[in-house]
Parts: sequence; C-alpha cells; structure tokens
Amino acid sequence: MKHFIIYLLYVAFATLSAQPHSTTDWQLSNLQGKVKSVRAIPYEISNGKKGAIAQDINAAMKIANIENQLKEFNPKGFLTQTRFFHQNGDLYSRMEYYYTPEGQLFETRYNSDKTLYVYNPAGYLIKDVTYSPGGFLKNHYSYQLNDKGQVLKEETYYYNQLESSVVYTYHKKGYAAETDYYNAEDQLQQKVLTTVKGNPKTERNKTYNANGKLMNITTKKYNSAGDCISLQSENKLPEKSKNVATYTYTYDPQGNWTSKTTFINGEAREIIERTFEYYE
Repeated sequence: MKHFIIYLLYVAFATLSAQPHSTTDWQLSNLQGKVKSVRAIPYEISNGKKGAIAQDINAAMKIANIENQLKEFNPKGFLTQTRFFHQNGDLYSRMEYYYTPEGQLFETRYNSDKTLYVYNPAGYLIKDVTYSPGGFLKNHYSYQLNDKGQVLKEETYYYNQLESSVVYTYHKKGYAAETDYYNAEDQLQQKVLTTVKGNPKTERNKTYNANGKLMNITTKKYNSAGDCISLQSENKLPEKSKNVATYTYTYDPQGNWTSKTTFINGEAREIIERTFEYYE
C-alpha cells in the first residue's frame, strides 16, 4: 500500500516524448487560462477530517511531498520557477527555468545543479546535460527522435557511463503503445504495453518482466476536463494484490481544479488544495 501511494504522487511527472518549445507548460500541466502561479498544499484525511500531513514521504532522507509546491509561469505559459516545501512549510528545493529570447528553454537550475538543453533544428530536445557545483558532469540524457519529434530511444548516462535506455514504439494515434526498458548491457528488463481508448479516455498499461511474465496491470480513467478520476493497480507478481484510487474535484470558473480528494480503496486519504493567480 505504501508503495502504491508513493507511485500515485510520482506518476504525473513521467514523460514519454520530447516537447517542442511551442508546447507550453500550461498545456503540459492541463491548465486552463493564463495562469501566473499555482500553489498546491496537500492534507491528510483521518477519520473524515482534514489535517496537516503527518510527515514527509521520507522524513529520514528529507524528501518532501512533491505535491507541496508552488509553480510560477511567464505570460507565454512557460515555467519560471518551481518550489517544493516540507509539510511544515519550510522550503525543500527550488528549480528555476531560463529561456532564449525566442522562448526556448536552455537552462534549469535545481538547487546547486545546472542542466543545459540541446535541440535539433526543428526545435525538439535531443540532449540534456546536468552539472554539479564546480562544473563537474553529473548525468545526461540523449534522445533519438522520429520526424514527428517523438522519442524513439532515450539513453541515461551517469558520469559519461551508459546506465540504461528506453525504447518507444508508437500507435498511429500518437501515444507510446510499447515501452521497453534496457540495462547498460542492452538486456531487456521490463516491457510496458499501453492502450488508450474512448473520449474521455481510458489508459491501460500492462507491465511484463524480462521473461515475458505479466507483473502488473494499471488502468487510468479520465474525465472530460482531462483529469484522472480513477487509477487501478493490479499486481500479478511476485504476489497478487489490487488497489484502486479514485479522485473527485472541484473547479474554478476557468476550469482548473482547486480541490482534489484521493480515495484509496474507497477510503478518503488525501486532499490537495490549489490556489491560482491569473494574468489579466
């Protein structure tokens, strides 16, 4: 159960394709209107009552709840800063975003680390490189693309040594229908098969291990606003288990949710409240 809840917090941050700079962060975050900033604060629900989060995801490692954040956007819809907070309100970390005069992201700074971004002539990301303080190479990612800008292969390097790679195969509708994960020796570790159907959409992911055995089936359902309303995770290996998360929302006049309540197997567990500031 603990791992399932942590998975719910991180799943929204996954990405499958390089984005041209014409795709705004408003669009990537499913935000409506000209959002200037959005402050999100998570709360626990215990015995039907809302209260402060008892502790961060991992207090010993000082990892904050990633939903406890403030995002700021420029008037063109691109992120300028993201700040993450501990449950007591103390700042945990900060990411800053820097753009060329044409609006293309060329650098981000996460605490003391700096990441630089490289694009092909069509404007799609093909490489990002992260340096630690002092200018030492920390890690980098390289992306092989098709002519539509979709990532065909993503390689992860730590200190210039290949760590892992991911290969994507796309459905004619544009989503990644197969995702294959490899280790540094190019050995298949895991395969994910994805189907997306309906409007509002339902997305199903089947995860297989290196031997081709089904490990997990995850099904996500969305509402007409594009927000997830149900996530079911069914484990097949190493032992069978099933968990279902459902979500209810309230929205502001612009169409952005201001309150999101998470239920795990029917029990209310968390509520996230968001406050928006808009450009005039």
